[in-house]
Amino acid sequence: MKSDSKRELKAKIKRQKFDRMRSLRVVKYLEYPFILPDSPVSLEEGYIVSDMDSCDVFASFIFKNLSQRSLRKLNIRIDCYLNQNIPYTHVDFTYSHNDLTFGLIAKDEVNLKLKESNMRTTVEQNETFGTCVYIPLPETYFTKMEVILVSVEYAGGQVIELNMPVVGDSKKYSELDNFSKIVYTRINIYRAAESRFPTKVIPQFGNTVWLCCCGTKNSSDNEVCEKCGREKEWQQKSITNDIIEATKKRMISDAQERVLHDKTKFKQNKYLESAEESEKKMKDYEIAMKNIAYEEQRKEKRQLMLIPKILLVFFIMYLIIVLFKIIEEFFWNPDPAIEIAVITLFKRFIL
Repeated sequence: MKSDSKRELKAKIKRQKFDRMRSLRVVKYLEYPFILPDSPVSLEEGYIVSDMDSCDVFASFIFKNLSQRSLRKLNIRIDCYLNQNIPYTHVDFTYSHNDLTFGLIAKDEVNLKLKESNMRTTVEQNETFGTCVYIPLPETYFTKMEVILVSVEYAGGQVIELNMPVVGDSKKYSELDNFSKIVYTRINIYRAAESRFPTKVIPQFGNTVWLCCCGTKNSSDNEVCEKCGREKEWQQKSITNDIIEATKKRMISDAQERVLHDKTKFKQNKYLESAEESEKKMKDYEIAMKNIAYEEQRKEKRQLMLIPKILLVFFIMYLIIVLFKIIEEFFWNPDPAIEIAVITLFKRFIL
């Protein structure tokens, strides 16, 4: 049994190395700018990637543990559609330490090293996982793909059935009308944060998660956004869609309010368009994958060169031993005939 488990572990490590050495390009960036109000995990972003050598297609997702409990396993299903409302096929996948499919575990956008991530048996609260884990997709053409959160397993062994499709909607800041943008600009007390963490969406709030206006998904326990530092309570009371609409109606009915200067042209409210931002994320992800593949290839080359280096060391040691034996043979215990011949040659050379 132990030998079987060791063989399985070696096979998983080999598969993991092979995946990280692939030459991949991003085909499509998948954005999920909304929350699942009752889900213990959130799907941060996804990528459809293609192997440039074999043309195989994979899906890669980045998840975040929003639960206060340590996450041991996440089961998902990918439904593929082909011009119909019913999926024609699906792919089941499990993120777990046992399968070495947690990928790179990260917190505060800092990735652990691969070895450190592989040693971790669980994912803690507010940690992300799944980076550079590639799920093979069917070769058949499909027009739509949907991710289903099937179940989660916590460190204590408790399994929670979710069966929750990752679907939702959010209102982007760019989609607001001019009056709504003026309202937001007036009540925005975090203008200094706009240059680094610009407003992207109208915030949302659920039982286990809340979506900050900067686009970051936070655990319901977080009173401030872990990325931009904006307060959860302020956003709940000030910039929800209903509050902005109510304030806008009041401003429209007030003649003095209507002639206010449009502050939406100010620099703090300009931010990357979603298309540009998506393209940047795709390029960043490709660079990250190339760096990981390059490191894996270097490691593989070092391992291949290890045996020749060891043989070379042993060969040099053997030569040294032989040389010492020759020196001992001819200088410490010389043959008389050889000694006479050497002395004769030496005299002739001097004379």
